[in-house]
Amino acid sequence: MDRFIIADITDAKSIPQELQRILPNNPSLPVCPLILDSQYEYAIFQDFLLYPWVLEPYRYKSLDELLGSLEDKVLDPAIDSAREIEKKRKAIEQGMAK
Repeated sequence: MDRFIIADITDAKSIPQELQRILPNNPSLPVCPLILDSQYEYAIFQDFLLYPWVLEPYRYKSLDELLGSLEDKVLDPAIDSAREIEKKRKAIEQGMAK
């Protein structure tokens, strides 16, 4: 089972359509977007940021920088977000069981 999604939105072609299908139906699946620093997010991406499980995009200057910072800047925040969502889910389930 997926724990989070990493989506590189640099030169996005099919990613916008894929995210449109995934995001509304998967509130327990954090999305960590990446984008090359010299580019801009596509217009509809701003709407995706309204979903609390979509993290702020990580902007990288080069592939070497991205690979060097992948754990700290991408994986750790995505894992932290997944854990936070799981905590909230458990709290809700415990509250409903009472």
